[in-house]
Amino acid sequence: MTCYRPRAVLLLFGVLHLTACQTWQSVSLGAISPAQVIEAEQPERVRVYMRGGGQVELESPSVEGDALVAPNVSMPLADIIGLEVREFSMDRTMILLGGVAAGVLVVAVAVVLATIEICDGSIC
Repeated sequence: MTCYRPRAVLLLFGVLHLTACQTWQSVSLGAISPAQVIEAEQPERVRVYMRGGGQVELESPSVEGDALVAPNVSMPLADIIGLEVREFSMDRTMILLGGVAAGVLVVAVAVVLATIEICDGSIC
């Protein structure tokens, strides 16, 4: 069981890092159309809000004619009322790095305190 612990810790840090560094950024569709956003930014993932209250998350979207197309999905651009793009977040990344640094510091202090020898009230 203990031989898998380092892998589990690395996996946990990897998952936290990937989720903390990215956030959904809303795109203002007042001055730009969804087609222009998709073609200009070519995002890996988008979250689309449609008329009628529907919401769908698409991977590798592209524009073909007057439709937004992704694997196994096609929707008219006219039905899109909102769009969010997954982007890098510096704030969340800094918070994550601060938390990791604090965790490393706590572990280092714990190791030092666990290995220190005290003889007659002073450090040997």
